[in-house]
Amino acid sequence: PGPGLGRSVDVPRYSQMIHRGHYPQWGGGGRAWCSPTSMAMVLAAWKRGPRPKEYAWVNDGYRDPWVEHAARMVYDHRYEGTGNWPFTTAYAGTRGLDAFVTRLPSLRAAERYITARIPLVLSIAFGRGELDGAPLASSNGHLLVLRGFTRGGRPIVNDPAAPRNAGVRRIYRRAQLERAWLTSTAGTTYVVRPSSVPLPAREGAATP
Repeated sequence: PGPGLGRSVDVPRYSQMIHRGHYPQWGGGGRAWCSPTSMAMVLAAWKRGPRPKEYAWVNDGYRDPWVEHAARMVYDHRYEGTGNWPFTTAYAGTRGLDAFVTRLPSLRAAERYITARIPLVLSIAFGRGELDGAPLASSNGHLLVLRGFTRGGRPIVNDPAAPRNAGVRRIYRRAQLERAWLTSTAGTTYVVRPSSVPLPAREGAATP
């Protein structure tokens, strides 16, 4: 059995889709905000999200205004989007966290981070019918939070593409998620944690 089986990290659930049409000048609005929404979840898990005065500019009628804050902070004006990986991890750095983009070779390697209580953000892509139970039928580029594994080894994720916060937590087929992650981006991952939380042991570990 793998080291992370039967373990899960507590990560708040945020849907990017409840922000559809919000502030489209930052990458088109919530429908495109998988990266900042995933990062907002990880920041909240570490209790390092923005303070109310930092997102006071967000429309009072919008839920989870820290997602808008994240989108604004990670927006790449040259790329005209919110999916720039280094920009997103740099945002975590402004919140007092150590963060970097790396590649991991397998979900087995990712289990070591879950054992260390470090949730990960995975960059994936998949075609129609290739990720059972996903809120998106297909995607040529999507990010989600890996928060744990069932005892049977299935990955537990927070998928921001869910239509509502209540549906964000999902359990996917291990082989399908691993394929969507490894074949599309060679295992590209955001690793985000306080400097006081050590990275897992060297086997399968990431390097910035």
